Amino acid sequence: MSERFELAREGRQRVEGWATGAQVLGLLTAIRDLGWLRFLGEAREVGELGQYSGLTPARLGDVLAVLEEHGIVEYSGDRVRLSPQYEAFAADDAWIGLDDILDRSAVMAKLVRSAVEDPGPQPLTEDDALVIARASGGRATDQTRALFEQTFLPQLPELAELVSTERWLDVGCGVGGSSLTLATLFPEMRSVAVELVPKVAAEAVRRAEAHGVADRVHIRCMDIRDLKEVDEFGGAFWAQPFFPEPTRADTLAVIRRAIRPGGLLFMQEHEPEPAPSGRPAYAVRRLIAHGWNVPFGRTAEQLVGEAETAGFDPVRIAATDVGRYAILRRPT
Repeated sequence: MSERFELAREGRQRVEGWATGAQVLGLLTAIRDLGWLRFLGEAREVGELGQYSGLTPARLGDVLAVLEEHGIVEYSGDRVRLSPQYEAFAADDAWIGLDDILDRSAVMAKLVRSAVEDPGPQPLTEDDALVIARASGGRATDQTRALFEQTFLPQLPELAELVSTERWLDVGCGVGGSSLTLATLFPEMRSVAVELVPKVAAEAVRRAEAHGVADRVHIRCMDIRDLKEVDEFGGAFWAQPFFPEPTRADTLAVIRRAIRPGGLLFMQEHEPEPAPSGRPAYAVRRLIAHGWNVPFGRTAEQLVGEAETAGFDPVRIAATDVGRYAILRRPT
């Protein structure tokens, strides 16, 4: 066998593996759209699923074989249901749900293609921004509240103290996953959450109203650089990975002005350097992020340096179960 034949075979096998993954993702999206995921949240007889789907027994058997081989469904006798992992992933109380990831995958595929078709910036539409916000910010559920109470807040005690005693500023709140989780944990919390994209801000408002905290979490659809408050907040969180380079210095200046002397700024390290096995997916995400003209993989140390340039003093870098946080203080 020639060397070139072997090289071509290796390349073909790799691409065929990617193609199979895309096909399974397409099948999973299709059954989501047809309501199968909710239907299979409880065990069903195969014949019952056949009546629901309208597929012939042979076609249904083929579909279920793919889903079973990929761990999406499991059998118990003649009954089939979502596997425990996918039932939890598709459930309404998931922090970030299967719907969110499927929708984001479709948007990302489009953005990857546009990155090579158009050399210019790749701005998101409002609809795409909403999809990405849902898949990034998550939901305020019993699961997320338990995560915050049991691990996250004990690792960031400064945050728990601030949101329970002083006004809080959430800069780039997205759909409000973090702010709403905190508000449902701390009845005394009062905050302002700022989001630039109207459809994303509207979804955050809808969620705040659904949780009954809209009177305490005031969501403003605006450019943070237009914020007028001075010395009003005890602390702030900045969702820095989503802010383009040209806006960052002005954003930090506004945050510094808005929080009181001695107030704290929190920033999360996003996309730390992965292990070698994670580098292929990391490279794809970097391609997309740079198309938006936002930083990618900025370390907590680099975030500290960026904020120091804006006039903040470093406090510490905190390791948490959801990543490292840079904590800085506005000088007194």
